[in-house]
Amino acid sequence: MSTPNNLPINHVAVSVRDIEAVTAWYTNILGFQLIGNRIFHIKRSESPAAPIFAIYGESLHEVKLAYMATGNGVGFEVFQFVDPPPFEEKPERATSGAFKFQSEYRGTGFFHICVTDADPRALAERVVAGGGQRQGEMVRVAAGTASCQYVRDPWGNVVELLDASFDRTATADVVRGS
Repeated sequence: MSTPNNLPINHVAVSVRDIEAVTAWYTNILGFQLIGNRIFHIKRSESPAAPIFAIYGESLHEVKLAYMATGNGVGFEVFQFVDPPPFEEKPERATSGAFKFQSEYRGTGFFHICVTDADPRALAERVVAGGGQRQGEMVRVAAGTASCQYVRDPWGNVVELLDASFDRTATADVVRGS
């Protein structure tokens, strides 16, 4: 087994109850920039083939999503799960056995980190070989630009594996399926 490269953090994601307030605070207080000056509102009824629905499964019907840029190029992704709504408190993470991602994503607070790697499929295999688990399917989140796979480390933490930079992915057409 080869030694992995020192992989960069691609972005950090946070689940919130009020995306407008959170993006305003991070802009005003920390100087993060809202990429494209917009918050996406994605509904399964309007965009059933959107990649997010392949990742989060049948239980997700509506979500708001904002991409923010930080000063060092690490992205800050803000989610507000609308339907179903978030839990009051995040449920205990599953570290073995049944994988509870479809209910856990509804908890507020940080819920995954993302690393960039040229071959997310191979990296996912290394994660599994190292005691982790896959989450959902490998998906192409932007035509010709980005593939991602979600995995879980052996302690239950969710990590997204992405083959493109955060800014490249966030500026592509990533929220609508075809």
